[in-house]
Amino acid sequence: MVARAADRRRWSGSVLRAAVAGAVVSVLVLTSACGSASNKYVTNKAAGVYVKVPDGWSHVRIQDPQLLGIDARQMSPDMYVALSQREWMTKLDASGSTQPTTALAPDSQQPNGFLQVRQLLPEEAKTISTNSLRNLLVSIDDAEAAQEAAIKQDPVGARLHPAFLLLSDETVKKADGVHGVHLVYQLSTSAGLAEIDQTSLLDQNQTVLYQLVITCTAFCYAQNSPAVDQVLRSFTIKPTSTS
Repeated sequence: MVARAADRRRWSGSVLRAAVAGAVVSVLVLTSACGSASNKYVTNKAAGVYVKVPDGWSHVRIQDPQLLGIDARQMSPDMYVALSQREWMTKLDASGSTQPTTALAPDSQQPNGFLQVRQLLPEEAKTISTNSLRNLLVSIDDAEAAQEAAIKQDPVGARLHPAFLLLSDETVKKADGVHGVHLVYQLSTSAGLAEIDQTSLLDQNQTVLYQLVITCTAFCYAQNSPAVDQVLRSFTIKPTSTS
């Protein structure tokens, strides 16, 4: 039992690293512009995207490309520069901090996350799919398979102390051909279970990616669900010809 528990801890740690250190390659050191902490809309007018954040939440523009869903090993310096010109990302944080150190902190006791708009690289646009969107932040397919394998090895322990739980997996269709997925899932972290709400969408031509991701510990998420739901419901996309 001890060995199996250790295996689960190692696996849950690898899933978390995939979420905040592998898939989100460069979030540990951010270059950000000045932010604010008031009840207002966070907008990208050029892309026709906005969300409304509650009073006290900060929103800070992240300047460096975050390489979400991109294999950093395949990135040349020229590709990195091109990506930096294609991406817009803003950190959202209920703590009010205007100097974020990470784009996503699942083990935080305050809701946090980001709003992203990115023009896909040509090679991405050719292969992107709804299933690709599911696995942009965390490899959901791998996480589910690993959790199922853990249950087979330890039916009781793996259910009592899951490393991964998929709570919601919905297909999303909005106006103007915007489409994609909405996922809610929990990951095991050093602070306990963390909950991640991920909305990943594409424009009609599948050339622009829109993402809204909110996270914190599962207990925090339950406590702050009204505020989080307010942000999620306000997520609006009206594609423009220049997006």
